[in-house]
Amino acid sequence: MYAIAITLVVLAIMVLVLLAVEIQSYRRGRTIISRRRLKLRMVAGALLLSLLVAVFLGLFVLGLREGRENPRFFLAYWSGCLLAAIALMRVMLADLQEVEDRFTQRQHEIWRDMARFVGEQISARKRADAGGKSEKSE
Repeated sequence: MYAIAITLVVLAIMVLVLLAVEIQSYRRGRTIISRRRLKLRMVAGALLLSLLVAVFLGLFVLGLREGRENPRFFLAYWSGCLLAAIALMRVMLADLQEVEDRFTQRQHEIWRDMARFVGEQISARKRADAGGKSEKSE
């Protein structure tokens, strides 16, 4: 059980560090994420942190390893943790959707820029060919 406790504490510290790094990167402009994605990640981090704390409290402080003594409280507590986990997954899916939308948008920008570049190259070639023909005819 000590291994579980240590793992939960280490994971909580890692989440805090990652949230701090994400905020610092955003403030310095070293990231391309939108404000909405930053908010989604902060909410996900808070939910994950609260879930880790709730599991730690449930297992080690409240002793909710078996539901024999107080089954209603046991069920309510772990159901609340399950709902928090479901909420976390929903927030993570929303963040994933934002990532996918940004990827699609960026892909469209790349194709548009590529088409513009190719069009400019074709126009330049046509102008060069037309200029070369008019010089030969003179």
